[in-house]
Amino acid sequence: MSNYDDNYVAGCYGTVAEQLDEAHYDDRSDADDDMEKGRIKFPKNKLYGRDRELAVLSQLYDDMATNSNDGKEGAAAAGGGPRVSFLGSNNGSRVVFLSGYSGIGKSALVKEFIHQIQREYNSTANNESSSPILHFSGKYIQQSGGAAPFSAISQVFGNMVSSLTKGQQGGNDEAEEGMNKEGAHNYTRSLCNKIWKQIQSSDVIGPGTDGNEVLIDIFPSLRPLLDGSCVSNNRLQRRESMSNIEGREEKGEPSMNAVKESTSELLNMVSSSLQRPLVLFLDDLQWADGPSMELLLFLLANAQMKNLMFICAYRSNEVGMDHPFADIMTKVTESRGEFVAKVDLFSLSQEAISQFIADCIGMEEVDSVKELVEVIYPKTMGNIFCVMQAIEELVRKNALYYDVMCFEWRWTVDKVELANQVGADVVETVKSKIKCLSVNIQNILAVMAYIPCSVDVSVLKELLLTDDALNENEIAFLLKEASEEGMLMFLAESGHYVLAHDRIREASRGYLGEKEDHDQLLLHMADVLQRLGKGSKMEWCLYTAADLLNSLPSDKVMNVTDLIKLNLRVSKIAKIRGSPGKENALLRECLERLQLFKWKDYHLSLEVYNAVIVSEYTLGNQDRATIAIEEVLDNAKCLRDKVSAFLHRVKSLCETKDYAMAAHEGVRILNMFSYNIPLKPTKLDLVREKMKLRLAFKGRSYASLTNLPVVDDPLTELFSEVGRDCLFSGQPRLVVVIAWTAVRRAIEKGNVRAANEIGNVALMISENFRKNTGYSYTQFATYAGIIFYLQPFRSGVDVLQQCYKDLKFSGKFEFSLGSMLNYFYAYFAAGLNLGSILESKLLVLDEFSQSIDKSGFAATFQIHRQFVINLRQRSEQPTLMNGPAFQQEKALSEMNDQASKMALRDASVFRLELAFIFNDIECMAAMLETLAAYPFEDQVISRFHIRACFMGLAAFSLNERNTVMGNKCLKYFRRMKKLGSTNAPPAYFFIAALKRPTKKAFIAAIDSCTEASMPHLEAMARERYAMFLLTRNELELANSHITSAYWLYYDWGAHGKSFSLERKYPFLKAAKRTKAGSHVSSGTGTKHTSVNGSFIESQKVVKRKGTFQYNSTCKYQISGQT
Repeated sequence: MSNYDDNYVAGCYGTVAEQLDEAHYDDRSDADDDMEKGRIKFPKNKLYGRDRELAVLSQLYDDMATNSNDGKEGAAAAGGGPRVSFLGSNNGSRVVFLSGYSGIGKSALVKEFIHQIQREYNSTANNESSSPILHFSGKYIQQSGGAAPFSAISQVFGNMVSSLTKGQQGGNDEAEEGMNKEGAHNYTRSLCNKIWKQIQSSDVIGPGTDGNEVLIDIFPSLRPLLDGSCVSNNRLQRRESMSNIEGREEKGEPSMNAVKESTSELLNMVSSSLQRPLVLFLDDLQWADGPSMELLLFLLANAQMKNLMFICAYRSNEVGMDHPFADIMTKVTESRGEFVAKVDLFSLSQEAISQFIADCIGMEEVDSVKELVEVIYPKTMGNIFCVMQAIEELVRKNALYYDVMCFEWRWTVDKVELANQVGADVVETVKSKIKCLSVNIQNILAVMAYIPCSVDVSVLKELLLTDDALNENEIAFLLKEASEEGMLMFLAESGHYVLAHDRIREASRGYLGEKEDHDQLLLHMADVLQRLGKGSKMEWCLYTAADLLNSLPSDKVMNVTDLIKLNLRVSKIAKIRGSPGKENALLRECLERLQLFKWKDYHLSLEVYNAVIVSEYTLGNQDRATIAIEEVLDNAKCLRDKVSAFLHRVKSLCETKDYAMAAHEGVRILNMFSYNIPLKPTKLDLVREKMKLRLAFKGRSYASLTNLPVVDDPLTELFSEVGRDCLFSGQPRLVVVIAWTAVRRAIEKGNVRAANEIGNVALMISENFRKNTGYSYTQFATYAGIIFYLQPFRSGVDVLQQCYKDLKFSGKFEFSLGSMLNYFYAYFAAGLNLGSILESKLLVLDEFSQSIDKSGFAATFQIHRQFVINLRQRSEQPTLMNGPAFQQEKALSEMNDQASKMALRDASVFRLELAFIFNDIECMAAMLETLAAYPFEDQVISRFHIRACFMGLAAFSLNERNTVMGNKCLKYFRRMKKLGSTNAPPAYFFIAALKRPTKKAFIAAIDSCTEASMPHLEAMARERYAMFLLTRNELELANSHITSAYWLYYDWGAHGKSFSLERKYPFLKAAKRTKAGSHVSSGTGTKHTSVNGSFIESQKVVKRKGTFQYNSTCKYQISGQT
């Protein structure tokens, strides 16, 4: 009785004395005593008026679960409702956008849906061999400045790991119906092992990978799953101590793309380990942070996600057309239309509310509560949460009471009086309920209203500010009581309580704001949270502490300097967590507080302003960044302290595309550090710089650079930026002096051997930075701009592809596409197989380039793909760029002048190669004329190699030879051959053979192509040799070389060319080769073997995961395991 003294009114809620045996006499009551009879008991595990919406969710889930490939359509239920249609394969993920007002019943609908499919599973599944349904949820909260980025997604992963490691299925006790505890434990142990094995073999999130570290940094709760401790006590990765904030600050900010790729990889591993689809429920997405929105868009729009159902709930009245989540829904619907359903929850009908009220007060006849319904329904508009609050308000005001004599609920006032007792504002209604609760429960609700996640009792005990200290048992009892009052909700997966509804959070904060000790409580909570914020799992404490203190005016904060330091600390965590927006907001708080004593604390002010400069520049806020830059330049005490401001001033000038001005300013700044760099270097300046370099080396080789220690020099990035600006502004001498003195000079003066040596040294030095994106960029730039001068093109193909993956993972999309561009040029220059996988890669890169608005890259990949298609397919006009991948005239007309010029150059190079292969003299002449207008140079070595090679070959193949152009190309390859290039001899000897055709010249060309493993050039050389032999009436030898060329073209993948040879030489239709990869004598009695071997051997496909391929020759699509 003592717990109810404050609120208890005798005669209204029950009799004065306890009646322990009433339930025995009246089975209409299930209460143990009279106290319970004074409380409304809302029906549990029963959903009202949502049959159609449940049917939609079930249809989506069942269709995916059955994994049927038959197209089908389904309706919700008889009587209409949302319809969902499916086309094609059904094993991809499903997305449900669930909208409705606050309190309309979105969470209740999802909960009942889970119960429904779980009951259906339990009634049919063989639990010893089948996996049960796993489901996890996360919820965003309003005013979530105190919440860490990805808060709801973190909750999902936390619940997932908890369920897998503790043997709970989906975080719900009902999920274990039909499975004994031992069976549940065996299942989760088996599932953990299965997921862990997949993680171990993953190139993306396996132990030691960047993706593994990114996931642990962003979602610390995933550590047991990612380091194997859920399977074994031995951690295979970093110790927990490495997750402390100080250690992570040095690592820098993970790219958003790395978070996306790693998260999708993990979710795919978990979902693919299940026999039944995984269900993920994210609630209140209208309050999601920016990084969550970006990650969510990637996951929802990703067609590669399998066996997974996303349910995304949001408040329809808070998501307008300009809301970020509205944009997400539009994009996801456009990309995955047939697998997306939008379910709108509207107010419940009056009939459903009538049934609910009747069940609440134990009335069997719905008509008996008609008067109550006529009062409550207009006030609540069918919102189930508002209905519950209205009923409880009537009870509190004695308008609705339990008659212990008749054992039923009654109301004695008329309808008008009842209506006056029901408030119109649900928050005020909840607030009035809070006022009726005990002071201790009020304090608990006040504390929990400011906490973004669930906490255990021990933490709650420290956060409470009470006169009488409560022990943990007392707090646990109060939590249970608050739950019985409908204020809190118990989470089985975490064993913690959370507020039952956001309106309760809002009301609790509002009620606390009316109390005098409001500020005192927030200060106390912030102090406690800062003490608790140790370790990655407790970082939310620091976010919340900063948010609480930032909400207070400066005169209420005990130490403003400490608050600035706290905001700085949390901003660094936000940056590491991939939330630049949150970082920026915290830094702006620092600036606002700093105005009270700006630059009086020099080091703190400098740290804040430098952080603000980087943050504002990163977010594209140039005006704000400029203000901070000027503040540092005006107040910093020494040049060293101004480096960051100088760097970003140069970067800001770069944003205007005025590279000359940026370079001029950069040189001026560097000269302030006594480097004495001339703005317009002369040849004499270069000689002096070279002498300085030699003196610095003291006779040592370039390789000695690899022995230098790694030092963090703040000027390094400034040098790099200024050097880049000089390059873009067309000042090569200045580039040499500033950044690439030895390398650039060696390249420009033709000392390729020295450049190659320096390139190899650069690769060795980059090994010290394998975890840094600079490693992949150095590899890409060195191979593309230096190594290919001497080393075979095929040697760098795999390296460039890996650079693409690493740079893309790091979010360096432009560099990643540049790496892949060089990959394809090297691929074509080396004459590697033109299989369907190559087309698939080009198609994927084309789509990726367009998705990030890189139309120039997209056009180049389209040209490459059309080139491959023209070689692989039968075509009457194979030299035209007018097909499914690229239509030259239309594409060029849609580009600006500069883009059109570059695309025309690239298209002309490949058309020239096609014209030479298919012996189209007219096209060769036209392409030579087009390409002659472009400078005879290119920074991309492999691209220029293809261009110079076929310009030289075509020049000497025309009826009226272009000897000037031919000799120019021949001279280039002769020079490269003398310097030791392994790529130059085949082109040189082939061009020379066409210039002066003799048997000896052609044999030298063929032998050189064979030795360099360039089967495409060998095929062309043999065909041209055969044509030469035919003019000399050596028919048998000519036919043997035509046959060899035929098989080489076929092995290369140029099936279209092979078909054209069959038409021209009918005997080839019956041609056979006696030994795979062996070819007839070139005329000297020597056997030559193609490196590719037989066609069948060259078409072997390695075992891979499900990969989309497009085969233009056979015109079919395949997917799945091979």
